[in-house]
Amino acid sequence: MAEKVLIIGCGWLGQQLAPLLAAAGYQVFGSRRTQASAEALPAPIQGIALDFQSPWSAAQLALFQDAWLICTIPPGARQGGVSDYPQVLQQLAQLSQAAGIKGGIHISSTGIYQGLSGVVNERSELQLTQPRVALLAAGEQALQQQDNWLTLRLSGLMGPGRHPGRFAQGRVLSGAMQPVNMVHSADVAAAVLQILSRWPLPAACYNLSAPQYVTKAEFYQAAAQSLGLTAASIDLSAAAIEPARQVCSQRFIEDADFSFQFADPRTALPLCN
Repeated sequence: MAEKVLIIGCGWLGQQLAPLLAAAGYQVFGSRRTQASAEALPAPIQGIALDFQSPWSAAQLALFQDAWLICTIPPGARQGGVSDYPQVLQQLAQLSQAAGIKGGIHISSTGIYQGLSGVVNERSELQLTQPRVALLAAGEQALQQQDNWLTLRLSGLMGPGRHPGRFAQGRVLSGAMQPVNMVHSADVAAAVLQILSRWPLPAACYNLSAPQYVTKAEFYQAAAQSLGLTAASIDLSAAAIEPARQVCSQRFIEDADFSFQFADPRTALPLCN
């Protein structure tokens, strides 16, 4: 029987992961809060309704048994996020332990390094006085209380229907000469498959960010060009409001024997249209 993967909070990223998981032989389920939204999920995802505000049925808990979980629930500060983010993840940790999951991957964000400068990695000391950092850290800690959860911190997501050039149009971006930290959804999917095939990995937390150093100016000029726009259509004139920061993924590259398809994030731009 095929192994089960249950994507909790199955939004854009979950829908990018699902086809590759299914192609690898996994049976893919995706959860949303309501039955109607769960039924709207495209194949190969089998949609299920899971509401953390309501008790779960025995059938719902049975689905968790011997399943791999991928938690893509966003924190409340983002559109569609939950305001009680750490509490929801704490509940998920308890339920997953009671149900007997194989293991879980928590999709977090390299936004947790906000306020830091230079090269940052999983050992960097976080600025927990910043509300966004504290929220992300609390979510990670809620799931890491169970020893069968791994945190994957993603840099800025790009992929089909999520073109960085469209995001940047009409905005004034800051820090033109600072490094850009991005990752394509195809590399996220490949990383998830690598984690599942090599479970457990030596560490409980990993960064995932395209490793080649590219400045924001270089990246967004390439993004404009890939959309057939002039470089001038993206305004990078604002002074930097955050310290320059480059996210290091070396720990994951080594521990998971992982190779990025898009080590230079500019090469992923044609696959974002």
